[in-house]
Parts: sequence; structure tokens; C-alpha cells
Amino acid sequence: MTRPVRQTRRVPGDRIAAVFEGSHGPRPAGGLSPLCRALYADQTRSWPALARAEAELAGIRVRDLSSDGWSLKVQYNPARLKSGTARVDPASIAARPCFLCPAALPPEQRGILYREEYLILCNPAPIFPAHFTIASLAHEPQAIEARLEAFLDLARDLGDGMTLFYNGPACGASAPDHLHFQAAPAGAIPIEKDLAGRFDARPAWGNNGVDRWGLVSWGRTLILIRGRERTPLAHAMRRLIAGGGTSPGSPDEAMLNLLAGHRRGEWRLCLFPRRRHRPAAYDRPDPERLLVSPGAVDMGGLIVAPREREFTRLNAPMLRNIYQEVSSPPRADLLARE
Repeated sequence: MTRPVRQTRRVPGDRIAAVFEGSHGPRPAGGLSPLCRALYADQTRSWPALARAEAELAGIRVRDLSSDGWSLKVQYNPARLKSGTARVDPASIAARPCFLCPAALPPEQRGILYREEYLILCNPAPIFPAHFTIASLAHEPQAIEARLEAFLDLARDLGDGMTLFYNGPACGASAPDHLHFQAAPAGAIPIEKDLAGRFDARPAWGNNGVDRWGLVSWGRTLILIRGRERTPLAHAMRRLIAGGGTSPGSPDEAMLNLLAGHRRGEWRLCLFPRRRHRPAAYDRPDPERLLVSPGAVDMGGLIVAPREREFTRLNAPMLRNIYQEVSSPPRADLLARE
């Protein structure tokens, strides 16, 4: 299906701090990650809003609810209130300017032009230090299937020091009208540690160099995927995506969250199939309301609470119920051998 494009791919030169051309040009020493770190350091010096957000992260509060070998944490992060309460219905989106288009970025914000297709930006409301948003230069809907190869290339270019993630248009993305990914320092999302050894175990399913495992943890369904070759890996991912549910607001787009890293010459991905955008308690009136809108980070074991009410109230049974409510249940056809 052809998707509408409203924004040209031209970016003003003063918005570009560095360029990464991949195979089309010289590769900077050390690859993409050093460019990202340099961008973040420069932006914290030149962009006061980011500097304040970075300073606030140092004093952020976290509650640890981990048990049974699985990590689960709650982070009190008031800066994420705008993102967590974003109205993502078509009318609300049409009524606001797109905050990921180059023309709408804050004056101080600059980025890395990546493969002439994306702009890597420092997230102004970070969940962790060195939190990046990778926005398409074209204004097009959030949709992963046609961009899987680009997603895998980006994970490889970022290298083993960073983790890439994606939120579906009804699975935590606050800008479902503009294609974007996000990146964090490797290990910042709790489930990465929990899964490290599982990727080294014997796979439950394997075909054409792509290995898979299916797991359930804290009520979440997880599909782990491992592979060394991009083409068969992208093919296997499309098969998995086709077997899942679709977004009510975007019937052509699967409901999912996705984490990816590139370690020791292979891609390692964790897919969270979804069936619901937000838990029912999200729409209840206070004080019964739970302001939790799960995205990839939350599904990965770090629940971001923008209000102190949720930060102090949430407990392990409540979070298990939230995960079960928004996650797709395990399905044999989704996990079966190809």
C-alpha cells in the first residue's frame, strides 16, 4: 500500500551537526555511536532545555519490583507527562503541527543526517541519558513493515553500545503520524539483562539462519529473534508481523513493540505483540485512573510513571495485570516453525 508523504526530505544545513552515509560514503571512525555521543554532549551544552532535562535525570526516583529472575522497575518521570497523555486520535493529530518534522523542531535542536533518510535527534524528554529519536525526513505514518531493512541497518550501525526500539502507532508512539525509531544506551532497558543468556541458548525454532524463541513473562508475550543475515531476518520478521493483530487506527500496521541490538555480528530482537493500546484503567476518572501508556521501554520492564500517584501506587500484581491486558496472548500460529 502506498502511504501519503507530506514533507519533503530536505533539511536546512543549520540543523545538521554531522552526516552518516553508511555504505554510500566514508564511515566515521568508530561508526555511528561516537557521532551520537558527540551530538548529545554538544546539545546539552547548547540547548538549555535538554541540559535541564539531563540534570533532572540525575535525581529521578526508581522503585525496583523485580522478582523470579525478571526485572521490573517503576520510574517517576514528570517530563514524560506530555508524551504519556498524548491524544493520538486522527482529529487531534490533524489539529497540531508535527513536532518531528524539521520545520517544527526547537531552534536549538540539531541532528545527525543518517543515510539521507533520517535525522537522529536528542530526545528533549529523556527516559535515560543519551536517549535519541530517529525521525524520518519524510512525513509518513508510523509503520515498521516496509522499513524493517532500514531498522536492521540502523541497529547494526549503532553497534553493541546502543539498543534501538520501535513503538507501533497504537502501542506507545506519541507521534503515530511520523515514522520514527528511538535509541538508548545498551542495557538501559531492564529486560536486556534478563534476555542476554537466553539468546545464547538452543533456539526453539530455526529456519534459514533465523532462530526464534517464544516466552511469557509478567503476563507479557515475548518473541526473541536472532540472525546474522539481513534478508532472511527481515523475511522472518514480516512473517511474524503478518501473524499478529493490527492497529484499530491503522489497519495496515501491526500492533507491536520491538527492541533490537547488534552484538557479535548478529542481530538480536525482542518483539512484544500487542492487542491493546492502553489498559482500561487509563480512561477511568481519578483517583482510580492509572496513567500508564506502555511503549517498548515499559514493555521492557521500565514502567514510566509521569505522576507521583502512579509511582507510589503501582505494584507487581497491578503491573502484571496491565501487561496481560495490553499483550497478545501466546498463539501457536504466531510461534510455529515456518
